[in-house]
Amino acid sequence: MLQAIRDHAQGWIAWVIVGLIILTFALFGIDQYARGDKTTNVAEVNGDGITATDFLTLYNREKMRLQKQFGDMYDSIVKDEELRSQVLDALIESKLISQWNQDNNLLISDQQLAATIHAAAVFQEKGQFSEKLYEDILARNGLNVARFEYEQREFLAENQFRSLTLSSAFATASETDQLTKLQGQQRQINYLRIDQRPFLDKVNVSDDEIAAEYEKSKDAWLEPEKVQVQYVLLSQAELAQGVEVNDDILKGFYQDNQSLFTLPEKRHAKHILIRVDAETDEGEAKAQKTLAEVEDKLKKGESFEELAKIYSQDPGSASSGGDLGEFEQGMMVPAFDQAVFSMKVGEISQPVKTEFGYHLIKLVSIEPKKLPPFADVKEEVEMQYKKQQAEKLYFDKLEQLNTVAYEQPDNLQAVADAVGLKLQTAEAFGRQGGASAMASNPKFIQAAFSDEVLKNNLNSTAIELGNNQAVVIHLDKHFPERQKSLEEVSPQIKQELTRNKAIAEASELAKSLLPKVEGGENPESLMRDGIEWHPVGWVERNSQRLLPQMVSEVFKIKKPKENSTVWHSYQLPTGDTVLIELSGVKDVDVNEQQKASLQKAFTELSSNAELDARLKALISKAEIVRKPIYETIK
Repeated sequence: MLQAIRDHAQGWIAWVIVGLIILTFALFGIDQYARGDKTTNVAEVNGDGITATDFLTLYNREKMRLQKQFGDMYDSIVKDEELRSQVLDALIESKLISQWNQDNNLLISDQQLAATIHAAAVFQEKGQFSEKLYEDILARNGLNVARFEYEQREFLAENQFRSLTLSSAFATASETDQLTKLQGQQRQINYLRIDQRPFLDKVNVSDDEIAAEYEKSKDAWLEPEKVQVQYVLLSQAELAQGVEVNDDILKGFYQDNQSLFTLPEKRHAKHILIRVDAETDEGEAKAQKTLAEVEDKLKKGESFEELAKIYSQDPGSASSGGDLGEFEQGMMVPAFDQAVFSMKVGEISQPVKTEFGYHLIKLVSIEPKKLPPFADVKEEVEMQYKKQQAEKLYFDKLEQLNTVAYEQPDNLQAVADAVGLKLQTAEAFGRQGGASAMASNPKFIQAAFSDEVLKNNLNSTAIELGNNQAVVIHLDKHFPERQKSLEEVSPQIKQELTRNKAIAEASELAKSLLPKVEGGENPESLMRDGIEWHPVGWVERNSQRLLPQMVSEVFKIKKPKENSTVWHSYQLPTGDTVLIELSGVKDVDVNEQQKASLQKAFTELSSNAELDARLKALISKAEIVRKPIYETIK
């Protein structure tokens, strides 16, 4: 039950809710509602269509969000077919909820709609709703007032449906008490471990057994389709290595681009930090009182540094008189940064409020920006020059690469020669990729198995891999899916069968030992090669002393009667068998904060399970047609 709480407190339900909020409230790109093919449906729910426009709006927005989140790793993490399926599922649920609302007269009044829109900060000026701002924002996003308010009404109605279900769930006192006891429970255990490895050299596997296993599991020994491709790689980093330089060129570049090498201004400051204990009037008043006391002493001529040692609540600088050392503009939080870089040397600031509290700042010195001598930055000048030249060369060659690859589509060697690049060969790999960096790149794999390369045997277009790298590929060899022979896979099958037999032998030995320890025989007396006795003691549910799977199993064992012991056999994921001795169970008090957290988690579990059940009931009764076009439409 406790694991179920962890599993259900997050997941696809939360994803759907977030997606629906994005669909209705985010204005960016919402003008797509007013464009595109309005007659094509990607699905029908009880006869009502879900349009391609609605699907693409949510799909494209979610894709953009994930691309921003994962960057260059997007293609390797996000599977397009799964994303499309999730988006369509969300829209189907949304449609079912809308239909239920209509059937049950669950409506959003004009007053509710107006209150929601008026409360949105994006439509407010100086804390008040602005009709003009409201209309301007909608107009800039290609949406009229009527359409926007229709969408908001739909969202609010759907949210009301969910809220009605979620808010109806609760955890009773007895349920919370029971859960608290289970969470705080501890169990006293020891265990006897029977290792399967000593049996690996004792069991025999015959050729007939290997052949029988091969016939039974032939599908497991299919070698998937593979390709071996040739490619030419254009890399800005490699081009930079070939850029020739001399001192005259570098000195000229240094003079023309001094801003690249100028060291920024630095300021040396000290501060006294007075923290605000809490966001309350009392905490603020206490901080202000301390500030006034420090400022008064500063006015009387007391040392800033000595006062910092006494009053400053910054543990990193108080002992050194508030010294922060030198720093450039932009390195501190904005309010602090702005104050320091507007002060004069020797000046002490007025109190500056930041997220850390109040600061009194003393500016010690200013180190003006300066241009280091050429000799001091020669290496950086060379690096910047080569980078700049290589970038220009990269885009020139990229254009040339695309042109030649198109003009000579069946000859990659000619492309390599024309652009001055080396023809390389990637190891054979399947649709899941290979071991090398190139063969594991999703864009490279996709191009290798494209119709253009695989079926038509043509050069690919230039594929940009990121970091100013591009590649053109051509099919070298194609290896269709094939059945591996018995001779090829016999060693692997033998190894697996040997391991399975060893595990079975260890399990049988454990069965023979179980009656002995249940009868009172000392477990330590049973120890020999491969059999180990492990005294453990009391463990809790989050114990790190045992494998998580074993901890979970320990808390499934039936409680022993008072002053007695229970033995339980369990096979570990490693294949070893353990005989667990459970000799005691006790409840440990859980503090009120933990209890409140458990009650909240249990309530969320119940409410999410109820919402999930209601949605599944709607889906089970509905006539839903998913049209294949949703898998490819763009």
